[in-house]
Amino acid sequence: MFEALMPYRKESATLLSQQIAAQVFPQAILFSGPRYGGRLTLAMETARVLSCQNDGSGWCTCASCKQFATYGMSNVVVVGTRDHKSRIEAALVNFAELRTEESLHQLVRTIRIMLLQYHGALLESADQKGSSAFDAASNVDEALMEIESASPGDFPRLAEMVRSVLKPLYAQFKRTVTLSIGQVRSLQEWTMQTSFGNVPRFIILEGVEQSNEGARNSLLKLLEEPPEHTFVMLISEYPARLLPTILSRLQRHHVRPFSEEEKNLLLSTVFFADGAKYRNLEEYMLERSGVPCKQITAQGVMFVQSLLEKKVLPREQLDVLCDELDEPIRLEYFLKELQTIVRQRFLEGALTDREASRLVSIVGEAEQKASVFNQSRKLLVESLHYRLLEVR
Repeated sequence: MFEALMPYRKESATLLSQQIAAQVFPQAILFSGPRYGGRLTLAMETARVLSCQNDGSGWCTCASCKQFATYGMSNVVVVGTRDHKSRIEAALVNFAELRTEESLHQLVRTIRIMLLQYHGALLESADQKGSSAFDAASNVDEALMEIESASPGDFPRLAEMVRSVLKPLYAQFKRTVTLSIGQVRSLQEWTMQTSFGNVPRFIILEGVEQSNEGARNSLLKLLEEPPEHTFVMLISEYPARLLPTILSRLQRHHVRPFSEEEKNLLLSTVFFADGAKYRNLEEYMLERSGVPCKQITAQGVMFVQSLLEKKVLPREQLDVLCDELDEPIRLEYFLKELQTIVRQRFLEGALTDREASRLVSIVGEAEQKASVFNQSRKLLVESLHYRLLEVR
């Protein structure tokens, strides 16, 4: 079990293997930890092992494991907040350069992770616009089946073909920031349906802490008494924001950040990249998808330096910064970098513990608002700058 993850996630893989082997794996579990830390990968591999018709070996070729190999299974639903487009674009760039079966396999799996958000179980909870997205997702899935059977001679044209197929879905895709009551109810109905051979069902929910009270209460009912053969897995970067009543019904599994050695090994063996060029997996993914991470980090350093010097950034600089951050993923990365830089300045003695904690808290609030509310990103950056100066 979990053989493929042992080199990078030995502690997690070992613990989960032991729980499954002893038949004590919980029906409700929380994978907490930083993004790009492999939390969803662990959840998906856990689902594969629990669904396996044999012993859960990574080399198993049973019908279920064959479906999991390309994420073409129907017993897993994912509802989350992740930025699928950046991950897909990174996989596309990788495939366009390498043109290997391994990079094609990785691309297909990355796209299918997004398609799991358009599982038939959620169709009834979608509005009219959402229903159009389900149609687009279905078309993408059909195209992927054709792409999977392509011969190496077809590889040169596949990258553009995939981009073309994805365009209608990208146009419909809205990065979900909340789990809705309708989705929870649809999932509850799905778990009550009879399955052939008692095939286990898996509900993977990411970013539940951002959902509204009604959705959280509905989820609580599902967590209290999960139906037989149903597993609910939550993924959270900020578990402290989850309701205590929800946390009390989850077994928590913390996924620590990759070590430098693990990061380098992962990038070289899975993504065929030089790990020394990237600080972490997030920087690799975003850089490959066209996000100038190093430039954004430099802007963050400039931003924090203005706070240390208690100087207002010149209007021209602030305008340029706001324009460059006028994309959700860029703003999100910038706000995270700000928190990291402030902590570094505290360690260097440039900020007191109280000052650093206050600044990180304010930036964290801005990050949460940016992900939940449809606020003007330019206004958010400007107001954040002036508010931090006041606090400093």
